[in-house]
Amino acid sequence: MRRTRLLWSALLIGALIVTILPFTAPGAAQHIDDLPPVVTPDNMLTLHEEDLGPATRDIVVDFDAAIRPALDAYLQRFGDLPGIATADAPFVSAIPTPIPPVYLPLIVGPPPRIMLPPEPTPAPPPPGADVTAVIWPEPSIRVGRGMTLTYEIRVYNDGTGDARSTTVVVPYNRNHILPIASRFDRGAGDWVSELTPTQLTVTFGRLGGSKMRSGFIDFRVNTSLATNTVIETRSTFRWSDEDRGGSGRSNWAPVLVGGGNDTTPFVWLIVEPVRGATSATRTFFSDRFVPGENVVTWLNTPRGVRPLDVAATADPSGRVWLTYRPSDLTQGTYQIVAHGTRSRLTGVASFVVQ
Repeated sequence: MRRTRLLWSALLIGALIVTILPFTAPGAAQHIDDLPPVVTPDNMLTLHEEDLGPATRDIVVDFDAAIRPALDAYLQRFGDLPGIATADAPFVSAIPTPIPPVYLPLIVGPPPRIMLPPEPTPAPPPPGADVTAVIWPEPSIRVGRGMTLTYEIRVYNDGTGDARSTTVVVPYNRNHILPIASRFDRGAGDWVSELTPTQLTVTFGRLGGSKMRSGFIDFRVNTSLATNTVIETRSTFRWSDEDRGGSGRSNWAPVLVGGGNDTTPFVWLIVEPVRGATSATRTFFSDRFVPGENVVTWLNTPRGVRPLDVAATADPSGRVWLTYRPSDLTQGTYQIVAHGTRSRLTGVASFVVQ
């Protein structure tokens, strides 16, 4: 009996030591990736889903009235550019040279009739889709610790054919954010089809040509993140259609962590130098566009909107460099507007002509 009491006492003392030790033993500061997630992995896999209702709409120019004329003017000017010159056709005399007659031997009876099978007319390829996926965070600049970060996933089909199915894979760092809810058009076949501790997959149902649709994923931000921690993501997407389908990468959408929320409707765009003479060449840079898309520009001036012949193609990382020398501008403050023709993302940067 005494031996049993001693054994129980020893077990009790050991349990107390194990319980107290983590709170008393000194240790180094935790690395950001060692911080506990805001919810447990078990809760993470329970994603609240909400039916967004009909979300399909036509692809339209959704700028405000102040900058829409600028894009129209740019497109008109682009259409007026001269085409590629072709070589002149060789001179041909109006009177053909007489052809000497050809005499054939006499043939008795009609010639044999040779029947050739008709050449099959090649069927035109079916119309294909041309899909671009864009991810937009809200708030877009800074999000507070413990708050909700919402990603809107936009899918555009600029092709003439339907996209039967489109999948968008959204990676995330579970030590920074964890998914808690989704809102998609379930009637159109849009839903979160897969969820893992490192990424989620959104499947969009059939999407017609010149149509777009979007949905939302809500994430909870870790309450222990340091100020200016970068929460970043870049999606990949793939679609199937009646032709060959395709795939691509979305824009990069980083958000900083802070004490509160800060947002803007425009993507990040910088200019160097901000102040300078009219003879100074300005360089504009952004890394927030869709890889491979064409980025066009225009100016907001004190006298209205002005088109520019300044454009560039985003590199495989979505980066774009634009150069402009405002040699014909008077002194004052101006804004350059950079617009992605596939992503519909727009960046704005101000500069001063001295």
